[in-house]
Amino acid sequence: MIRALLLSLLLLAGCAPGPVAAPAGPLVLRLSVDRASPQRVEAARGQVVRLTVTSDEPVDVHVHGVDVLAKADREKAAELEFTVDEPGTYDVEAHPDTLLVRLVVR
Repeated sequence: MIRALLLSLLLLAGCAPGPVAAPAGPLVLRLSVDRASPQRVEAARGQVVRLTVTSDEPVDVHVHGVDVLAKADREKAAELEFTVDEPGTYDVEAHPDTLLVRLVVR
């Protein structure tokens, strides 16, 4: 009986999930408002995301669900860096209405 209990505990210990692997480096995206094509990009939970967005006209670049905002225009690209700790889908837009990328965090 004790032997069976110990064997069961050893088997259960071997089934326990191991530590979650850290994301491999930052996700770096270079996007353009003028050549926007909505796309889906995956990121790991906890991964640093670095966005550079160019535009011929002044725009506000915003990541929905993350409190980051930057301005882009002909002379200066918008640069945003953030980490998403919650799984989900986050739209990156150039306001008022250009979807730049859909970031899916797993």
